[in-house]
Amino acid sequence: MLSAKFGIEIEFTGITREKAARVAAEFLQGNYSEGGTYYDTKKVKAPDGRVWKFMYDGSINCQRKEGRRKVAAGRDYSVELVSPILTYREDIETLQELVRKLRKAGAFTNT
Repeated sequence: MLSAKFGIEIEFTGITREKAARVAAEFLQGNYSEGGTYYDTKKVKAPDGRVWKFMYDGSINCQRKEGRRKVAAGRDYSVELVSPILTYREDIETLQELVRKLRKAGAFTNT
């Protein structure tokens, strides 16, 4: 299992796709770029060459926090994180810490 390869998709809101990608770029020490597709994809290319994507997903109920309240937000707050191919032994800690950084930046799920 430790050498098994996997990929993940995590759907969240609370922060914009751009902010999520910039948080990831800083944490992964990667390069941020915009894809310009229908899904308004933001990409982070990590130093190892793997690409993490932050895409629009129409099924997400977009919200953001205003103080302690959650309020409706625009489609920029629809975020689906799509990982590159990961290996449990080498990448699980990185994935977990990235999720912590995104949550600290304001990301949350609501479904």
